[in-house]
Order: sequence, then structure tokens, then C-alpha cells
Amino acid sequence: MRKVLVVDDEILIRMTVIDALEEAGFVVIEAGTADEAMDLIEDQTIHFLFTDIQMPGQHSGVDLALEVAARFPDAGIIVASGRIRTDEIELPPTAEFLTKPYEIDLLVKRLKALS
Repeated sequence: MRKVLVVDDEILIRMTVIDALEEAGFVVIEAGTADEAMDLIEDQTIHFLFTDIQMPGQHSGVDLALEVAARFPDAGIIVASGRIRTDEIELPPTAEFLTKPYEIDLLVKRLKALS
């Protein structure tokens, strides 16, 4: 069972991504903020993370990516942003970056490739 944690505060984006991933055969859990996602990873193992970087709350998507990489070293991680560039942040070495707007099909292909 390939479980993906999808984190984005924009509900329409989150739901679109979830629909595409479920259709591709992934089991999806979701959160609207990195803070909420931090609580979720306390209780369960995840295999993949797809997160936006900028969200309301104490933690960012980068904080979440770093925590997931520490807890689940084999997890595939993809972060996305339309405002932040990769030279402005420090991601885990195995994390991939997508620039918004991105194609949902590309996201699904990249997650499948990580599995």
C-alpha cells in the first residue's frame, strides 16, 4: 500500500491532487497545514509526501519535508511553490521540487517513479 500525505492549504488544489493520486492507485491522507501534518505523521507511516511550502501556521512545508525525511528516510518527498525558489530554501537531499503551476500528470508520474 503506497501511502501519500498531501499537504496544501488551498482546498481546490489539494482535492484535485488527491483525486488524481487515488485514481493512480495511491492511498492518500491529507492535511491543510504543515502543523496538522506533523500531528498525522506521529500516528502513521507514510511512503510519500507532497507538500506546498508556504502555508499558515507555525511550520512550513520545508519544516515538514525535513521532519518526514528524518522519520521516514526512504520516503519520497516532493515540495511545490510558486513563489519560493530552490536556492532560497534547504530541502532534504532526496526531495524534489515542483514549480507552481505544475501539471497533475507530472506529479503522479514523479511519485510513481519514486516508488
